[in-house]
Amino acid sequence: MIVKFHDHGKGPASGATNYLLKERDESSDNPESKPLPLKERKHARVLSGDPVLTEQLINTTPYKQKYKSGVLSFEKRSDELTEKQKFEIMKKFEEVIFCGLERDQYDILWIEHADKDIDEAHPVGRLELNFLIPGQELRSGKRLQPFYAGADLVRVDAFKDVVNYEYKLADPNEPKRARLTNSHSTNSAPPSAYITKGYDRQAAKKDAEIIKNPPNREVLREAINRRMEYDFNIEQIKSREGVLLSLRRLGLKIERLNSENSISVSCRNLKDKHGKPRHLRLEGDIYKKDFDANKKQEHTIEAAQRAYVSRLPREYERNKRTLAKGIEIKEKYHAGLYKDVELPEPLNLNVVDIPLEIIKEQLEREPEPIQRQIEDAKLQNQDNYKNEAPSFNIF
Repeated sequence: MIVKFHDHGKGPASGATNYLLKERDESSDNPESKPLPLKERKHARVLSGDPVLTEQLINTTPYKQKYKSGVLSFEKRSDELTEKQKFEIMKKFEEVIFCGLERDQYDILWIEHADKDIDEAHPVGRLELNFLIPGQELRSGKRLQPFYAGADLVRVDAFKDVVNYEYKLADPNEPKRARLTNSHSTNSAPPSAYITKGYDRQAAKKDAEIIKNPPNREVLREAINRRMEYDFNIEQIKSREGVLLSLRRLGLKIERLNSENSISVSCRNLKDKHGKPRHLRLEGDIYKKDFDANKKQEHTIEAAQRAYVSRLPREYERNKRTLAKGIEIKEKYHAGLYKDVELPEPLNLNVVDIPLEIIKEQLEREPEPIQRQIEDAKLQNQDNYKNEAPSFNIF
């Protein structure tokens, strides 16, 4: 399992909810219409939360970052985890993100997707637990930032490692799962491999042309990654120096080298709206500072895998401590940020504090006056609640 947070979150909520619950209707009566009409998304279901409420909360959020969305992505298929396990993992994630907050202080929508990697042998796809969080603390109306990499990434990574160990899920940290290149612009590799089957010299030449004149960043990233894997397979790349040489031969400019895990490049024919070359961050083992082709030999990987498995119990205990400490720090942060937020006084449900025997006796003598007193007390309680309860109109 990996945790991925999406970058977007500034537009109307319909963009996020439509992606989670809808899809384009390819069988529309009017296929020429653009965009195609929407229909219910197959293999998508709401697990927790109310899509209408979440959408209204997002649309009334006054802050620039209106929502945060992301996904817990699994290698296992949706039917390989029980409903109980799914809800346990969701609850643990909420405890890690909303450290110390009560359930009425935040809103979160959980939607399951099971439409990835479906084929004849696998009618149920890989499990994805998608989440959507309005960027507002609900009692105070103050800004709520569920995830900021600089402050939260270590804690979330520890959560990922703990859950993977406890539920025996696929571990992206295993040496045998390490990939030369990462075709996804995220901090974590997706569960499925990046395939370059049948890639030959002719395909390499085509990618060289794409790299010279790329239509967009993602196409450029994929072409670079394919070429780098090809160069590695024909043993042109042995170390990071060889990686940099190959990138320069492709006409790319090295922009940043100080990262331990990535290299940033630019292509002179791919520019931003100001006419400046756009930077592209390349991730994967081959772009790491300590890349060594000798470590990618099969026997070396097997030895590294055995060593990794042997220390997993110790790593699990360390990750639990890291997670607990991270939650403690975030709880203190939330407590300080929302320290002025208080719940209204609870309703006084003891409308008439009189022994039952006396009430029965009085009702037999004077039923109407006692009934009026009870109704008056109910009305008074309602008025008190209206005056004291915080007003938060989401519509």
